[in-house]
Amino acid sequence: MASNDPPMTVIPGAAGSVGSDAVDDVSGQIPAPPGVKFTPRERKVWEYICARLRDAQLEHQTAGIAISMVVRTYVGWLEAEEKLREVEAANDGSHYIKTPNGHEQPHQAFYVSRNLRAELLKWLPECCLTLPSIASVRSKLGEQGQQDDLFNALAGHARSHPSGLNS
Repeated sequence: MASNDPPMTVIPGAAGSVGSDAVDDVSGQIPAPPGVKFTPRERKVWEYICARLRDAQLEHQTAGIAISMVVRTYVGWLEAEEKLREVEAANDGSHYIKTPNGHEQPHQAFYVSRNLRAELLKWLPECCLTLPSIASVRSKLGEQGQQDDLFNALAGHARSHPSGLNS
C-alpha cells in the first residue's frame, strides 16, 4: 500500500447479513452527515435506515444529505400523525374542528401530515427506500454484470425519477 492510500478497515456487517445491528464505522456508531444534529428519535430512524440499506447491500455512504431529509421528514410526519390522533381523540374520532366563525374544517395537523407524507413519498425513491427503486437498481446492476458501479446505478435511478430535488 502506498503511503498516501487511505487505511482499509473491515466494517462489521458490511457483507449484508440480514438483521445485523452492525454499524458503518468501527467505533460503533453510524455517523450522521456533517452539520446535521439529530434528535434522539431522528438518530434512531437514521440508524435504522442505514442498517437496512447496508443489509440490502446498497450504497448509502454518499447519500447522507438525502437520507437526513428522509429522516427529518419522516419524524415530522410521525409527529403530525400523533397530533392528528390527539385531535381525533378529543373530537369523537373526527379531525374536523369548528372555527371561531362556526365553520367546520380539518385541523391544521391534517394538512401538515398530508404535506409531509407527500414530500416523504418523493424522497423515498431518491434514497432507494422503496421496493420498486431497489428492484430498478438491482436490475441495472444485473445489466452491467458488476457491482462496482452501484453508485452510478443509484445516481442514474435518482435522475430518472421526477422529484422536488430538481426543482
